[in-house]
Amino acid sequence: MRDNYLWMYSFPMKRGVLDDDYYFYEDGSIVHFYDKTQNKLNNEEIVTPSSISEDKRKTMLNACPQELKEIIKQILQL
Repeated sequence: MRDNYLWMYSFPMKRGVLDDDYYFYEDGSIVHFYDKTQNKLNNEEIVTPSSISEDKRKTMLNACPQELKEIIKQILQL
C-alpha cells in the first residue's frame, strides 16, 4: 500500500474479520484494500469511482471530515 494518503474509510469488517478499506489520494486515485476470504487476505487494487456502488460512495462521503468533504466528493464523483 502506498503512503501519504489524504483520507481512509473502513467499512465494518465482513464476517467480523475481512477488511474493506478505501484510501484516497490527492491525485484523485482510490486504492481499495480488502480481504476476499480468510485465505485470500491483503488484496489491493486501484479503483475508479464508477466501480464503487453509489451507496458506498455516499456512506464514505457522509463519514468524511468536513475539511476534506469537498475534495473527497470530487474524487468520488458525487
